[in-house]
Amino acid sequence: MSNCPMALTTAEIKEIASLSEIQAAWGGENAEVMEQILRDIYTVKFHYINGSPGYAGDLFIIQPDMLGGEFPVTRLIRNREKKLEVLE
Repeated sequence: MSNCPMALTTAEIKEIASLSEIQAAWGGENAEVMEQILRDIYTVKFHYINGSPGYAGDLFIIQPDMLGGEFPVTRLIRNREKKLEVLE
């Protein structure tokens, strides 16, 4: 297992940008605007293994281009149905 961050694919950026919850949190008016926002900030993916409660899979991290501020770090994983889910 590698614990190094990986760049998101174009398909992953589109998938994340299509989530209304992400658009609302980050001020994206629609999926196209959100895609551009995601391309301009820090987005990475990890192949993640959680010791407990036992998650293994993709972990996406969206980090604004400033430390602190109005936009918090956002983490997403894939649920049992393989759909993206924002972690609280």
